[in-house]
Amino acid sequence: MKFCPKCGGVMLPRKNGEKRLLVCSSCGYTIEAKPEDLSRYKGVEKVKDHVLTTKTVNVVKKRQRDKEEIEQAREEYYELVLEQLGEYGE
Repeated sequence: MKFCPKCGGVMLPRKNGEKRLLVCSSCGYTIEAKPEDLSRYKGVEKVKDHVLTTKTVNVVKKRQRDKEEIEQAREEYYELVLEQLGEYGE
């Protein structure tokens, strides 16, 4: 595997017509690939362009809570905390 002389990124093999090139994955620096360079990349496979994940499929839009709901939740939280502290303090 080769690394970019400019930024240190991984150089990946690409085809440009009949030419074989090594292109930096970070900055795009390009050099012509030698056969011995390409032999190191034989295990590389092309991966599908689009990957579906549960996050992109299952996007949930968050609802904005109003001030009254936030205040109510805060009061309930403090009541529970004080109740728990009271049990342990007795």
